[in-house]
Amino acid sequence: MSRRRVARMYRRVVTRQARRAGGRELGADPVRDALTFPGHRATIGTAALAVRPGVEGGLLSELHSSVVVRVATIADAPAISAIGRVAFRAVHDDIVGAEFAATVVEQTYSVAALTACITRCGQAGDAEFLVAERDGEVVGYLHYDSEGPEPELHRIYVDPAQKRGGIGSALMRELHARLESGSSYVLLVAEANTPAQAFYERYGLVVERHVEGPNYYTDAMNLNVKSQPPPAPAVVMRFTKIAA
Repeated sequence: MSRRRVARMYRRVVTRQARRAGGRELGADPVRDALTFPGHRATIGTAALAVRPGVEGGLLSELHSSVVVRVATIADAPAISAIGRVAFRAVHDDIVGAEFAATVVEQTYSVAALTACITRCGQAGDAEFLVAERDGEVVGYLHYDSEGPEPELHRIYVDPAQKRGGIGSALMRELHARLESGSSYVLLVAEANTPAQAFYERYGLVVERHVEGPNYYTDAMNLNVKSQPPPAPAVVMRFTKIAA
């Protein structure tokens, strides 16, 4: 790829990120500066672009700041709670009803509930509570454990403001890398949530059976539900890690 084309790509990303950041001044020619001075790092919004001398691919490989996936700690509970309270209801209010979605958030996304869950996962040898970070901030999380009849991926959500940025994919790849060959797990997804089903299919999950979503989720997450939620058909998908 030519140096000129790389510069054009750089300029588009810089301009887009500047607009998201509120029109912050970029300087007369950030592209020229970045290409002229080896080692220059320009941080625009959430994008950090490192320009390495003699490595044209440096611009392409770092057009977006990297996502770091790590094991969650109890210090992450407030950030996970903040994402989950918004992300869960944004997806599920229209599917399972606002009342049931609010019950889920109240009982599973309090800081106390998340602290307990993160602690249990950390102590178990067959569980993972992972978070994704970008620029030092938690932007997504994943909760997988084996407390039920079989291992299950219970939760994977991303900050709605940062969707389609590779965060969910990074979490899935990290989970699968941690699983032993031959291991298998299931997850629940609403039939109406076809984008999520397509996402999981890309990572090797297949539909195994159809269930009543709220009833299944109530049992899986040990919810205390006061009234019967409206019907919401769902599917159970399964992943099995095949030896390389």
